[in-house]
Amino acid sequence: MEELRVTVARNIANCRRAAGLTQLQLAEKLNYSDKAVSKWERGESLPDVAVLCELSRMYGVTLDYLVSDHTGEKEVPAAGKGKKRAVIAAMSCLLVWLAATLAFSFLYFFGAEVQRPWLGFVWALPVCGVLLIVFSALWGGKVLRTLSVSFLIWTAALSVWVSFTFPYSWLVFIVAIPLQALALFWFLLRVPHAKK
Repeated sequence: MEELRVTVARNIANCRRAAGLTQLQLAEKLNYSDKAVSKWERGESLPDVAVLCELSRMYGVTLDYLVSDHTGEKEVPAAGKGKKRAVIAAMSCLLVWLAATLAFSFLYFFGAEVQRPWLGFVWALPVCGVLLIVFSALWGGKVLRTLSVSFLIWTAALSVWVSFTFPYSWLVFIVAIPLQALALFWFLLRVPHAKK
């Protein structure tokens, strides 16, 4: 039990410092006193499970990370990593929209004989869907991957429906329904790999 208290104390202190917080600031966020935080970091007491869960969420680490020994590791996970990743994904999608805007402006101002130059904006949606799939595969969980694939399926169907006028073009949405079902079943039935 003593070893666990020391490990948790070290991890809480390291994560707090990596997040750039003082003990008082952390205590205010958790609605505890700074004396309680100081006791946790000195290993004199252990926070309860609810507080450990809140700390893991706040620092962007797992509960297992807070209670495991990391003395050989050099780097503490940075708090707010999820926010940075969301900003990176948003900036990537904005770059796609910038490219669509530049293409539209170029076609519009130079008088190119394109019937519907605004379609670039429509096709920017599935391109963003592909980017979101890549980012969710790298950083996200099962839910984010499922949502990203769903976004790609429906925006691609919408883009095809808007771009090509042929009889029964609405059938593209009928094709999207089983694709959506397959995507849902794939992610629901997929068994996660055990970490080594």
